[in-house]
Amino acid sequence: MLRRIKYFTFFYITILFFVTNLQAQSLEDARKLYLEGKYAEVLPIFEQLVKSSPKNASYNQWYGNCLLETGNPEKAEEFLQLAASKKITESYASLGKMYYLLYKFEQSVTAYTQYSELLIKEKRTVETAKIDSLLQRSKRAARLLSHCEDIQIIDSIIVDKNIFLSAYYLSKESGSLENNEGRIIYENPLRNKRYFADKKENRYYRLYSEIKLQNKWSDKKELNLALDLLENNNYPFVLQDGLTMYFASTGSSSIGGYDLYVTRYNLNNDTYLTPNQLGMPFNSIANDYMMAIDEINNIGYFATDRFQPENQVIIYTFIPNEEIISLHTDHEEKLISRAKIASLQDTWKPNVDYKVYLEQAKNNISKENMKTTKDFFFVINDDIMYNTLNDFKNDAAKQAFIKARELKKAVDNLQKELDNLRLEYAKSNSNKKRNLQSDILSKEELLYDLLNQYEQITMDVRNLEIKFIIRNT
Repeated sequence: MLRRIKYFTFFYITILFFVTNLQAQSLEDARKLYLEGKYAEVLPIFEQLVKSSPKNASYNQWYGNCLLETGNPEKAEEFLQLAASKKITESYASLGKMYYLLYKFEQSVTAYTQYSELLIKEKRTVETAKIDSLLQRSKRAARLLSHCEDIQIIDSIIVDKNIFLSAYYLSKESGSLENNEGRIIYENPLRNKRYFADKKENRYYRLYSEIKLQNKWSDKKELNLALDLLENNNYPFVLQDGLTMYFASTGSSSIGGYDLYVTRYNLNNDTYLTPNQLGMPFNSIANDYMMAIDEINNIGYFATDRFQPENQVIIYTFIPNEEIISLHTDHEEKLISRAKIASLQDTWKPNVDYKVYLEQAKNNISKENMKTTKDFFFVINDDIMYNTLNDFKNDAAKQAFIKARELKKAVDNLQKELDNLRLEYAKSNSNKKRNLQSDILSKEELLYDLLNQYEQITMDVRNLEIKFIIRNT
């Protein structure tokens, strides 16, 4: 009997050793796959390990991170939280990423801060520097979420990325967009100026413009943008004022690939003002780009690859606000839902038929683009009046007139700025009046110069056109 017990004991120990050795070997293989980033392959292995040892912090960390990397951040939380409660350092990095993907940016900031503190204690300085950029990104995202705009998004369409401009409907007065072998070109309504992106020194994309002279495009000119924090700049669109420009950019201020920005041309020094990053829902943790607004029909578009397969994008159609209206709510889930654009209907106002609004806008655009319009009224002499650029017989006169129209826009915009400054001056105290005075005087001087230029150019236009007509009749 004793001999039989010894035999079974030996047999049990042998089996236990074999199974333990097999598990260790299996775990080693799993860890190797995990370090190689093959999360989908290793996911079922860690799932079994967690089931067999549910309180093992390392297993929970690995399994939670595999869920995170394979697109299931919602399910990852309980496993990463358990790992964090056991002070597994890497779990805080995973939690930071998980909360970021879930749009819980404040919690992401907390997790990344805890991770950074642990790295400092462990003297892992290289990793500390890397995690700081993720921490700052979460802080920026939290700020953009808090300023989520209350915007009505009335339609969405999923299209292939290479034909995404087919979903944009723009009237002639808004200019045109063209995809020229992957290069997106915006051309103004007068068709004499265009904007696009091109690589600079074979590195980052920068924005350029060209002007049409004598029916030929001039050498491209780089736009003078404040680019302290921006890298690739692309997808330009300019509003009817010829000054306000939307574009997309990557870089250290981005919260996810391409982000949307707006800037304004400064007439005084041929530069653009420091770009402002748009808030949510226009920007997201994915790529967001190609903002275009048809001011005539009060309708806008932007493209994003959020929640989309690799080769597809979704184009959202929205009604632009005259001023930014922030979404005010104490419900975090509602705020996140609106930022993600989880539901179009949630963005709508009561008792408004947005389907009719959209159809009417598209019908208006189609009709406007089909009919011949009188773009302007310009008197050449007592007997001749022009209404379109095609009326000009002389190309030099046409180009001079185009320049005159641009000057007129600049004059009108500057006049508005001066009116606002004068109104502000009238309401200000003596100290502020002194500060405003020099600005008003400099703008008045600039306005005077622009008006003189405008009068001289319009005179040149008439002389050039009349001489050409006389010479050819």
